[in-house]
Amino acid sequence: MSAALTAPETFPQASRLSIALHAVAPNLTSGGRAGWVEILSEKLQHAAIDSPHRLAAFLGQCAVESGGFEILEEDLSYSAERLCEVWPARFPDADAAEACAYRPEELANDVYANRMGNGDPASGDGWRFRGRGLIQITGRAAYERFAQSLAMTLDEAVAHAATQEGAADSAIWFWSYNDLNPLAEAWLLDTLTRRINGGLTGAVERRRLCRAALQVLGG
Repeated sequence: MSAALTAPETFPQASRLSIALHAVAPNLTSGGRAGWVEILSEKLQHAAIDSPHRLAAFLGQCAVESGGFEILEEDLSYSAERLCEVWPARFPDADAAEACAYRPEELANDVYANRMGNGDPASGDGWRFRGRGLIQITGRAAYERFAQSLAMTLDEAVAHAATQEGAADSAIWFWSYNDLNPLAEAWLLDTLTRRINGGLTGAVERRRLCRAALQVLGG
């Protein structure tokens, strides 16, 4: 590794961010990466996600949640077999999962009902408040808090979270609201994963990408 890459303080924030984004989302085009750099740079600085450990942890986690900074809205279109893997307690076998297979709206209204501030399946809250943004915020309660932080209506916040600008806003809001900078600074990656995901789904890939970003940031 060159001496320049081991001294992140010599890089302007945008250059550091571009290098780290390439490490965690190598399939992004140069134009796509530049777009995210433009959107994220000032927001990350404002939220103090600016040290090598904080930036690496944020980008690595977001890369997994958003499919490499390309998926900003959860579609939940799964086969019966995949449903059994993702929600084994709810769908113990393919027959139990068949009613929700490739029916994303029905699935969301089922699996997200009566939790995270959502109403029952008939309310439609599960689908309306499905995951969006770089950290895929989910549930009525989270969207209500996000909306309040931006002085938006709930409908405006839902729509905003599915845009690039809103995807960044919602992820940084979630990170700050849950006070994740100290965990990132301490490099407690699995604890971060639990706070973001609710479990350890994708933990190995999250650790790999966070470490890849930290390496190029010189941390």
